[in-house]
Amino acid sequence: MKISDEFDTIVGFAREEAMRTGSYSIDADHLFLGILRHGSNPAVETLRSLGVDVASCKAEIDSMIFHEHSIPFGSEDDIRLGREGSNTVSLAIAEAIAEGADEAGAMHILKAVCKQEKSRSSEYLRRRGLCNGIFSKGKPGRSKCSNDISPKELGLLISAIRINPDKTIAS
Repeated sequence: MKISDEFDTIVGFAREEAMRTGSYSIDADHLFLGILRHGSNPAVETLRSLGVDVASCKAEIDSMIFHEHSIPFGSEDDIRLGREGSNTVSLAIAEAIAEGADEAGAMHILKAVCKQEKSRSSEYLRRRGLCNGIFSKGKPGRSKCSNDISPKELGLLISAIRINPDKTIAS
């Protein structure tokens, strides 16, 4: 499985969003903000087509997760995927594998964010009726993604992001 440049860029933006919002841990909300910040990707296009005002969505998520102090620049290496962020990344990759996609991208991250029951972003999307598999090939319904990824596989998947130059992950 390959990680798309788009996926890699979104994870980078998520790290910056974590710093900006004052968190040393990247979670699903930061990944969602990374999707929104990236802007020109199928996930944002889908959200817009479903009537989501991306700017107000970002502002609402920001208001829910923002801490008083941001993380200082130069501390980038201290920012890591937290438990929820790791789970979201692994679910995104599992979504791509389940679809038979050539590479994981923004839509896979968005689907994975929707599966995070405690994230503010998934709550925001659920309140608007946008989760529960609505992103599967444009049709409502349950996603066929499996959560069965071993801890070893998860470690390999996460280490491949921003480390592996060809972004290839064995599946």
